[in-house]
Amino acid sequence: MGVTLWLTGCLAAPEELEQTEQPAPFQESDRELAPAITLPIEVLGAEGTTKSVTVDLTAQDAQQPLRLWLQVYNLSYANKGSVRFNSGAWLPLSNTTVTVEGLGKNYGGIGGAFSTLKLNLGVPAGALVAGSNQISFRFNTSDGRSIGYRVLKLNLLRADGSRILPDSLFVQEDPNTWKPPLADAASIAEGEKLWRTRQLVRSVKNPTAIRARCADCHAQDGRDLKYFNYSNLSIIERSRFHGLSELEGQRIASYIRNLSVANPGRPWNPPYQPGPGLDSKPIEHWAAGAGVDAVVEQNRDMLRYMFPAGITKEAISTAKNLSAREVPIFFQLPDWNHWLPGIHPKDAWGDAFVNDRLNMAYNGEGTATPTESMRSLATRVKASGYTQYRNLLYYPVGQWNIRLFEFLSPRFPSATNGLTTEYSQKVYSTALWHVVKTWELMQEFGLEDKVRLLYPSSRDTRAWMTNSTFDASPNMLKLPVNNTGIKDNSPFMFTYFSMGWYHLSLVLFNGNHSDGADRTSQRPIDWGYVPGAIKGLSRTPGGTTPVQGLVALYLAKGMHTADNTLKPNAPYGAGWSPRTSGDLSRFVVTDLMPGWSDITGQERTAILQAFLSTWWDKTRQYSVSDWWNGGGATKTEVINGFYDGTLGNRIYFMLPRFKYHGVDPALVNTIADWARTVWPQGDWARVRNATCAPYGPYIQCTSDVT
Repeated sequence: MGVTLWLTGCLAAPEELEQTEQPAPFQESDRELAPAITLPIEVLGAEGTTKSVTVDLTAQDAQQPLRLWLQVYNLSYANKGSVRFNSGAWLPLSNTTVTVEGLGKNYGGIGGAFSTLKLNLGVPAGALVAGSNQISFRFNTSDGRSIGYRVLKLNLLRADGSRILPDSLFVQEDPNTWKPPLADAASIAEGEKLWRTRQLVRSVKNPTAIRARCADCHAQDGRDLKYFNYSNLSIIERSRFHGLSELEGQRIASYIRNLSVANPGRPWNPPYQPGPGLDSKPIEHWAAGAGVDAVVEQNRDMLRYMFPAGITKEAISTAKNLSAREVPIFFQLPDWNHWLPGIHPKDAWGDAFVNDRLNMAYNGEGTATPTESMRSLATRVKASGYTQYRNLLYYPVGQWNIRLFEFLSPRFPSATNGLTTEYSQKVYSTALWHVVKTWELMQEFGLEDKVRLLYPSSRDTRAWMTNSTFDASPNMLKLPVNNTGIKDNSPFMFTYFSMGWYHLSLVLFNGNHSDGADRTSQRPIDWGYVPGAIKGLSRTPGGTTPVQGLVALYLAKGMHTADNTLKPNAPYGAGWSPRTSGDLSRFVVTDLMPGWSDITGQERTAILQAFLSTWWDKTRQYSVSDWWNGGGATKTEVINGFYDGTLGNRIYFMLPRFKYHGVDPALVNTIADWARTVWPQGDWARVRNATCAPYGPYIQCTSDVT
């Protein structure tokens, strides 16, 4: 049934997104404007650091109720920052004193999952005056890791939501104009030496010496600080935080500024954050992502990018490539600060790490049995003009992933090893170190656009060679749900960051149509984990959040990845796998039904129709023997319709519910007739003839086995 459903007008068009994320438009008034305000405002340094800006108000505006609107990065715990108007009292920023906007509120607000928040707070009566006013921001206290926060945008809002301050008042700082604080060659050389060798302390609040050097936690040459445009101020203040002098910090900043490295990123823009147009940019821009403003405001906004010409099966055909890099999502991926390890493995585990094969495999350090390191191999690959990429580096990097598991698995949190926050941070940081060093290899040696040298049939032109980000998820590391040590340490951080690292694997390493017989598993992620993680993402601290747009993206990409040369009976679900990567029952499973709440019934019908038709086009290509001989079915299996059971049970469960939601009955019945040949013990006539009805918030069908 060829049906196209055009998405309803309430779904913001791509070109409209920026408007929906901003306060109401500026209303012009007759007054002399204050000097331009340079953004971001970096409130970085020692505790008590303040930064101020000046704004002008008319008498009319000064006398009416106003709100201060902010977009802030890294306001990561309550009362970390304060705001003051002129000489008034300092107003601490917390979830009880401000209104957090959008999904940032759902995800915990200040101290929650989003690193960049939009918020507003009321201006106290009489705090602002006609004429010149000073708005000040203060960094109150450090948690032992942070050196402050950044104000990315600000404005003053009238009661009707209109903005007082015009866009012309603000100037975005241009990192390409930044200069080394010390331009002489000797200072730059000394900065590199300090970067690589200088003894550090944990923090100014805990001045204990640590084994790690700057180059250990970051990219070895510091290119990450240049790439993501960490300012001179931030580098100097972070250096001081770790026990260095102001002059030493200036020398390190000078070394970083002098690096010949592309620099399209910003600290608040999550690496590889998906968004439209990203694939058309140079490969050097990919890691910078589409920017935090590419995060859509709600789940349903994803659909327009998945179905730009209306909801049709052609848009998700497994013969095509829907780029996960270009479909924006409604949550922020981890920003670079949350890639960096909080404690280096050298300090977490001491010589046990230094002399392990995991460390030896990175750069040859330690006393483990010598093997050629990843850095040495990558150097040879680049020197070969990348002709030896697959032969020299692909297999060793896979082994390096295994070394991470071998090192961490006996150290996973447990009653024996430890269940404390500090112990979780040691385990998590070790995985983060591995991810950062993988990023280092991919960037420094120019590997991100060489995927077709690994998989000539890949429909992607850019990818990593491993799913190391998947292995960094709290779930894979078996961190305690209520004690991950991430952000506010709440159980939701376990879910959110597991999903964040899963999604990075989908973006970085989705293996779309890529490798046929080379496949040995369900790369890039274990698809069976994803629905549970998405369900967890829907159960936010601020209430239920719709998620079925995200489910649709994962099912589309799962079917794309599984459409390769392998059959359903390929080992480890590496081929066409309707129970895992193409499990359409997740659209109608009870726990995920609330995830449709921001999608209309007509749109849902069109989505289900498109997916089931696409799924059937591929599923029917295989013979009954393909399913019986290792493909997830047997002649004797008893089918009871358990929604989390075998493939046959999931199909039995979903078909009546798809029909209830408006999917073509002829298509549903055709699939039921096919299923009868694969699972002859099932009562598929009951599925064909089933009727369904709402049961509370869910659906109950007469085919359900009680």
